[in-house]
Amino acid sequence: MVTKSPPCTWILDSGGAGRGAWQGGVLYEVMRWTREHGGYPAIAMGASAGGYAAADVATGSEATVLKGWTVWGAPEIPKRYPLADFVANEWPRSRFRKHLHASIRYVMEPPEVDGVFDESAGRTLLVFTSRIRRLDGRAPGRADLAKLFAMAATRKLPGRLKYRPRYHVDPVVFATNLPGALQSEFVRPLTRDNYHYAIEASCLVPLAMGPAIQPTVLSPGRVYPGDRQAIFVDGGFALKMPMAIFEDDARFRDLARWTATPRTVVFCCDPNGRLWETSLRLRTLNDHPSVARALADDRLLVIHPDHVVEAGFLCFDPVVIMRTFDRGRAQGRRLLASPHLRRFLSGSDGESESAPDDAPVR
Repeated sequence: MVTKSPPCTWILDSGGAGRGAWQGGVLYEVMRWTREHGGYPAIAMGASAGGYAAADVATGSEATVLKGWTVWGAPEIPKRYPLADFVANEWPRSRFRKHLHASIRYVMEPPEVDGVFDESAGRTLLVFTSRIRRLDGRAPGRADLAKLFAMAATRKLPGRLKYRPRYHVDPVVFATNLPGALQSEFVRPLTRDNYHYAIEASCLVPLAMGPAIQPTVLSPGRVYPGDRQAIFVDGGFALKMPMAIFEDDARFRDLARWTATPRTVVFCCDPNGRLWETSLRLRTLNDHPSVARALADDRLLVIHPDHVVEAGFLCFDPVVIMRTFDRGRAQGRRLLASPHLRRFLSGSDGESESAPDDAPVR
């Protein structure tokens, strides 16, 4: 019989289709183990591909992860869940958007959505999005989407070479089971009505994936002051790793207290385990005082790839995707051979055991 474990938070990193497939493979194994042995997370959160992965976790079954990756790039899925005409007609080259839009709706069909919103399960999902506004108050157009795409495309370059156009960029978090007292312009309910669109917005790189998501579909029937002339795009632009912002930004402190748990696991897509605060890669949080303290106290665990991830950011090749996914699964099984990792995941008592120095867990 599985004993009840102390609550745990899982933070899912962003990394596009390629590293997302690696992450999915690791997740599949770790979700299955914790579901069977204890330690399944009470809180799952993330931005972009990590927001989608967090939604997988929130369904309560590793089968959801497998369902998504086994059909990623399959041509029949977009036919079942086609884009709206204004997107398909005006942005005919948005191949990734077609697959993203359809994948979310195929993977998150009614049974999976029921799992996310099953109050008796005791799980909470946080999906991070980015709200973008022009400084002059005008509505963003195609030229703005091109600038935001250029910003994303240069994110891995050295600081002086990054393209950094000036916009108001705000994190907006959508959460299930959100108490009314915590709701604000920046912390909003994630409901059955906005669920698919919130995940889509969280994953959406402007221009490369077509038009942005409009505020009206994310907060139907509610107009927030900052939503006027705003668009919603990839959550990683504003918030990828939430530790510092949750701690330092008054807009999110109550949310941080509400979601706090004794243990946190980060499924980090960076090959060196760097915890980038945003996808723009302006600072890492590994040495942030509270993060460093949590690592030292064995309250925070970072899992990252122990091999070169084969699939690329915008990969559609199902063979390459599944090979990447399977290598993630193999890493997950290797990780679960560690008594330290198993104890950390399950929250069981016992003397902590250090992982080997070369292990991708720390």
